[in-house]
Amino acid sequence: MLNYEIERIEGMGVNIKTDIKVGKDISLSQLQDGNDAILIATGSKDTLKLDTPGIDLDGIYDGYEFLESVFVNGVEDYIKNNSNKYDVGKEVIVIGGGDTALDCARTALRLTKGNVTIVYRRTENDMPADPIILEEAKEEGVKFRFLAQPKSYEGDNGHVARAVMDLMQLGKPDESGRREPEPVPNKEFKIECSSVLLAVGRGPNSFLQKKSGIKTGKKSSVAVDNQYKTSMKGVFAAGDVTTGESLVVKAMGSGREAAQRLHEYLMNLEQNHMSFYERYYTQNYYDRMLEDGANTGSPPQ
Repeated sequence: MLNYEIERIEGMGVNIKTDIKVGKDISLSQLQDGNDAILIATGSKDTLKLDTPGIDLDGIYDGYEFLESVFVNGVEDYIKNNSNKYDVGKEVIVIGGGDTALDCARTALRLTKGNVTIVYRRTENDMPADPIILEEAKEEGVKFRFLAQPKSYEGDNGHVARAVMDLMQLGKPDESGRREPEPVPNKEFKIECSSVLLAVGRGPNSFLQKKSGIKTGKKSSVAVDNQYKTSMKGVFAAGDVTTGESLVVKAMGSGREAAQRLHEYLMNLEQNHMSFYERYYTQNYYDRMLEDGANTGSPPQ
């Protein structure tokens, strides 16, 4: 499906250049020479930095990098050439409650045939993961420990051997109305483990912002206005690089809207904005009425 989409885009006339890192191989200012507009859509890549004691022990891995390593060239290639890179062992803990945590857990379970436990600091009902994926993980054999959060990690000979957990409880609601988890005093417990996969969210890919001097917002995201414009003239941004990790459909919607704003900017139509969605569905509705023989008056403008 991905290959089909790429071929379709190339067939429309889009020129795709790979193996080029903007900010390293070429600067953003160099790209501006000879181009009328630029859209940044580099997504979320920066792993959230945790300062949990023992976090630097061997055997504690970034779950996102783990998944990339397993799947980027195919599972067979990983097993043949890279399996030693992530020696997760037979007792794996996954920290997190989203779709990525479930992906990590199910992947680790299939690779090791061992015990894999997801540790989440809230309740099952609070998990942001897809409910269907959650049920599939249960059926596959993934275990869960809710209302728990790592307090520290302990190791043997420099390698993680156990996680010291705080038993959590849900406290007062935060600004969004969601109850904040907080430790229950004197209720620590330990979980033995051979490895830990961290899947607690990612922030915007901040590499280009830091290299180019674009104005940034929360967590080094690219700051944009309601027209998806950045602080640099002719440079737009959309998707997770402006918000942090979110849903694919939200990033796609943001990209579509940003592409329209960029089009309006290039064509000097910024004062006559009309949503592509609105135009599309209005026109389709009018066409369907014509098919039904209705007297509709003038077509949509």
